[in-house]
Amino acid sequence: MPVFAGGTGRSGSTIVGHLLDHHPDLTLTRPMEVRFISGNDGVLDALHAARRDPAAGLTAAVLAGERIRTRWFHRAPEVGLHTSMTREQVDAWVADYLDGFPGDPRAASTTLVRRIMDAICDHIGAQRWVDTTPANARKGDRLSWLYPDARVIAVVRDGRDVAASFVAQSFGPDDIFEALDQWGERMMRIHRSLTSAPPGTMMRIDLFDLVVDARTRTLDDMLDFVGLSSSDAIRTWFDAHVTAYAAHGGRWRSLDPATVEAIDERYAEICTRLHTSGVVIPHGD
Repeated sequence: MPVFAGGTGRSGSTIVGHLLDHHPDLTLTRPMEVRFISGNDGVLDALHAARRDPAAGLTAAVLAGERIRTRWFHRAPEVGLHTSMTREQVDAWVADYLDGFPGDPRAASTTLVRRIMDAICDHIGAQRWVDTTPANARKGDRLSWLYPDARVIAVVRDGRDVAASFVAQSFGPDDIFEALDQWGERMMRIHRSLTSAPPGTMMRIDLFDLVVDARTRTLDDMLDFVGLSSSDAIRTWFDAHVTAYAAHGGRWRSLDPATVEAIDERYAEICTRLHTSGVVIPHGD
């Protein structure tokens, strides 16, 4: 039973992955975000396209295969699929994937994904694994197409904290209002995924609950959801590292007063739209 953690980006899925990695029965993938499954133009996108239009699906599968062979194969010296498999293996697996995709897109996709993930597991010595690609939460309902027994954890966080965290990075939106809009769009996609996923396969976690408001209960619920009992190792790491201080909540309040007021106004507008659509808004700092 694989575990997929994701969110809006900068919402806490990485800390959840590291936390679960400290359980003796679960191992964080290397790279910790494999990306090729649920990432943009990945295997799930191609499979989704094929369900609507076979020709468009094949075009998307070609793009997914190319990204596996290039962008996701070697992202940095120690980050990428290349740390667990050879170029020749990936080339052969992608070729088989594209040969089989027109006849049976789901079978071809499942075979490709499991070949790659089996190679990663062999390399890191994992029996069960957790991947933290952020898009997992937005496509959690589709992950069951490849892994019917998968468990998907969607980690959500106050959008103002997410936006402030994004603009401090070298990736993603560099304008805080653009980042807020992106958060709203991704929260809506996560909501749709949660409501359409097979029962019992997705769980929503509010980062505020995990680090502040309901720490023990949230951890226990998460472990139960993924079929793990508690352990001394995970409790010790949780107490030391999964804290309010480490989460850096409320950093957006350090901006100038006029900007803070504008952020609050935009955030309130987005939350109103989301609430109208049935989205549960994360707790604020």
